[in-house]
Amino acid sequence: MAEPYMCPVCNGWSVLAAACPDCGGEASDEGREGDLYGPYSPYRPIDDIRKTNGLPDLREHRCPHAARCRRCGRRFTAFVAERPAPAPGRS
Repeated sequence: MAEPYMCPVCNGWSVLAAACPDCGGEASDEGREGDLYGPYSPYRPIDDIRKTNGLPDLREHRCPHAARCRRCGRRFTAFVAERPAPAPGRS
């Protein structure tokens, strides 16, 4: 069984730090991209969505977040490097 990974932004360990690819402005986090695919997407298992979204996120352990530039308004996908999940009983 593969080692589980967790997104530090989704789990509140850090905030999204992404720059706009157009103007370099600071981006705001609009949540996991997979949650925006449809009305029931937030309720699907995360790895289930990741198997069919066409992104390398599952293989590369990077969580795709919807981001929007605060300066120019461009929407883009920002990838967050995931960390190995802590072992049960350890923090």
